[in-house]
Amino acid sequence: VDLARRMLREGLAGWVVKHRRPVLVTDVESDPRWLQTPGLKPDFQAGAVVCVPLLLPHRVVGVLTCAHPRIEHFDGDDLRMLQFVADQAAVALENSRLFAAEEQRRELVSTLSEIARVVTATLDLDEVLNLILEQLGRVIAYDSASVFLLRGRRLDIRAWRGFENVETVQRISFELGSEHIMARVMAGREPLVCADVQQEKGWENVPGIPLIHGWIGAPLVARGEVVGALTVDSHKAGAYTEADAWVVAAFADHAAIAVANARLWQRAQRRLEEIAFLYETSQALTASLELDDVLRSLMTSVREHFQVEAASVVLVDEETGDLVFRVAAGAAADQVVGMRLKPGQGVAGWVAKSGQPALVSAARSDKRWYRGVDEATGFQTQALMVVPIKLGQETIGVIEAINPRDGHFEEEDLRLLMNVATLAASAIQNARHFTRARDAEQRYASLFENSADPIVITDTSGTITDINRKMCEMLGYGKKELLNREIASLYRSPEATRQQLAQALEGKSVFYNVEAVARDGTRLPFEVRATRVFHGASPYIQWVCHDLRERLELERVRRTLTHMIIHDLRNPLSSIVSSLDLIRTAWKDKTITIPVDQLFAIAERSGKKLYLLIDSILDLARLEDGRAKLARKPVDVGDMVEEVVEQVRPMATARELGLESHVPARLPSLWGDRNLLQRALLNLLDNAMKFTLPGGKIRVEVNQPDAKTLLFAVSDTGPGIPPEYHERIFDRFTRLDREETQGTGLGLALCRLAVEAHGGRIWVESEPGHGSTFKFVLPVGEEGVE
Repeated sequence: VDLARRMLREGLAGWVVKHRRPVLVTDVESDPRWLQTPGLKPDFQAGAVVCVPLLLPHRVVGVLTCAHPRIEHFDGDDLRMLQFVADQAAVALENSRLFAAEEQRRELVSTLSEIARVVTATLDLDEVLNLILEQLGRVIAYDSASVFLLRGRRLDIRAWRGFENVETVQRISFELGSEHIMARVMAGREPLVCADVQQEKGWENVPGIPLIHGWIGAPLVARGEVVGALTVDSHKAGAYTEADAWVVAAFADHAAIAVANARLWQRAQRRLEEIAFLYETSQALTASLELDDVLRSLMTSVREHFQVEAASVVLVDEETGDLVFRVAAGAAADQVVGMRLKPGQGVAGWVAKSGQPALVSAARSDKRWYRGVDEATGFQTQALMVVPIKLGQETIGVIEAINPRDGHFEEEDLRLLMNVATLAASAIQNARHFTRARDAEQRYASLFENSADPIVITDTSGTITDINRKMCEMLGYGKKELLNREIASLYRSPEATRQQLAQALEGKSVFYNVEAVARDGTRLPFEVRATRVFHGASPYIQWVCHDLRERLELERVRRTLTHMIIHDLRNPLSSIVSSLDLIRTAWKDKTITIPVDQLFAIAERSGKKLYLLIDSILDLARLEDGRAKLARKPVDVGDMVEEVVEQVRPMATARELGLESHVPARLPSLWGDRNLLQRALLNLLDNAMKFTLPGGKIRVEVNQPDAKTLLFAVSDTGPGIPPEYHERIFDRFTRLDREETQGTGLGLALCRLAVEAHGGRIWVESEPGHGSTFKFVLPVGEEGVE
């Protein structure tokens, strides 16, 4: 090859090509243009030479040389004959070249047609790119070839042929600086051919890959956008021509179309997948109205679709404004749930505060990142995306997706997660509304069921649709027995209830009194308030019944008490008035002799009795209201008991009752109000004498069960007290239904309040027919201790 180049440059053949004329050399020794060609035939030595050009109309395609060892062997005829032969050979060579070119063109067209067919027939990018490289090898000889795709400012290898070290090749990725040879190819948007790429500025060798010399690079341009490059490599320098470069460019155009089609298809597929994902997520979020179920479904969808190591939902605490990790999935999920972030803290806090999404490819280098969660859980956050959950302009929480398995998030991922957050916001709001409505309904149901008043709900026709426990208990029916009955059937005057129903349906609040009839025939007086209420859009009538039995009983007691007080006041007043009338009569008529001292004594006793009754009523009121001021001082228990016993002894004697007392000597003194304690003891004795028949016995006894208390007991041999009255008899105005005894019902109530005011306790022990024993204990107390 080198000798041929020299001959064309310096030798006889070069002269013939340059001058486009034949030449006859009769003696080569005398012509310096002749260059000996040793090695072609060792025993041959040229003497004469004829050299003619292979001429075409516009160019020389070759040289035909004939040599003979004898000098002057060739003459002019030989020259003309050889030129004729050369002319024919030139035509034949040109025809052969044209035929070969046509074959090559047909091969190229066929190959490109096949590639075009495959490009339009399949959307599998890897399949198309590998086919392009394979078909390219049919028309351009190469040692290796590659297709690179652009990703940001990097060029990643996507398909290749001719490389042996697969693990090394598949990691090839170039950072495209302005001087990089690939950047020049794509910036110029035209193919570039290099005779020896090792001499080119911006070339980058890949360790483990054989050195490349001959090289062609062609840009992949789709719809006006550069998306990558196609390269052809040779281990030999000068392997490729400009013509080869344009062939490679044609293949690059098809590769670009394949990339564009595949990306469009991938984009469409991704969009379909996104729509399907959003639909499935929407279905999952609306499958339950329980907030925890909604959030767990959300986490499952996010983690599975985005293929992340961890995900969480962080909600804003409505009271504090803190961010609370409500649910989490993936690594460290159990540790994360319940953690709190201050407003604005971390990427999540920034998103919640700003209302803007965040895509972080390197968490530790982001100034917004908060390392506290990772330090507490041992988790390692690398990349994350966080989007706000917004209701209108209010951010109620955020969704986090952390550490994708492929190492990075795309902007499309962020956009999709924003759509998920929109669905989540509606689902969370619905769940919260449901929770509040359910809680309100439960509170209403609890208030309805546990109301102290009987309540009935009816429809507009008066049919019972609900009834609370209190009403069922009072009527003696089970709930199922009363449902679907007409409410008017529960009362003695059904027509009046129907009339009230008509007014309530007009929106009026109706009040009326009515008697219900229980299962056992008991009449239950009610004050009823009927009002129209709505459940959803349907009207109902709510009947709130107030039990009037206690009010009527109080009214009866009030009338009885009034009668008793009038009676008890009237007797001593009558005695006082009668005594005064007699004294006045005697004063006017000096002839009438009357026992004035006895009349004054009667008036005095009656006045004291009247004073005691009034004082009892007033003391009872003060003790109940806590307004009573106790005149505490040391009280000699024995002296107090003796004084009370002697005070009632005349009455006991008059009623033929035995009265005795037992008070041990050396009892400690009480620290209390002697007058109040004395009246309480007096009331117990008075009560005992009322209910003890002539011949019976009454006993007062005091003991000291321990160092801190004294036990008082008043016993009688009366008829006893039924067990159901053991507690009630200490209430005001409570009296046993016994016609032979009368009273205001205030005495025992005063006893209870007086004992309790001193920190004591009172009770009765009795069985019907076996008398009664009233006992109370008082703390000994110390001077100055209230």
